[in-house]
Amino acid sequence: MVEKLTCFKHPDRETLVSCGRCGRGLCPDCVRHGVTGVRCQDCIRLSPREQGLATPKQLWRAVASAAAVGLSGGVALGLLGFLNIIGSFLLGLAVGAAAFLASGRHRDPTVQGAAGAIALLGVLVGAVVVSYGMPGTAGQFGRVLLNVSFFEFVGPALAAIAGAVARFLM
Repeated sequence: MVEKLTCFKHPDRETLVSCGRCGRGLCPDCVRHGVTGVRCQDCIRLSPREQGLATPKQLWRAVASAAAVGLSGGVALGLLGFLNIIGSFLLGLAVGAAAFLASGRHRDPTVQGAAGAIALLGVLVGAVVVSYGMPGTAGQFGRVLLNVSFFEFVGPALAAIAGAVARFLM
């Protein structure tokens, strides 16, 4: 025989559902769906760490590490002239790996977004380095930015973002 359980906030309502953390009964109005299952209102209010999210310190470490890899990798791709879809995807994977490891292996969407943005920045730096080497642009930074072709930039930019996010899916 099933024991009758009532909602802890509404004792007049019978239920078969209970909070997965504290075990109190929950009616449909009181049920909250958390990352790890059904929770009551009190138990759903967990800290970011308890929810599996990166702490601010871990996020800053991830950003700093990804920036070091992304910017230096972008310069290297630009100098080598390897600023294409494959090179940019590999740069994105490297940036994503740096962010993933520096954050303590968190798959937090904030860390993923930061990695994608920094990979994009790395490709932009690479495009500027490639453009800076074009004849007639030495020492003219404004002219260099005008030489970055939109159509040559879009493919590598999307590939870098995809590479960074793909690293978190592995």
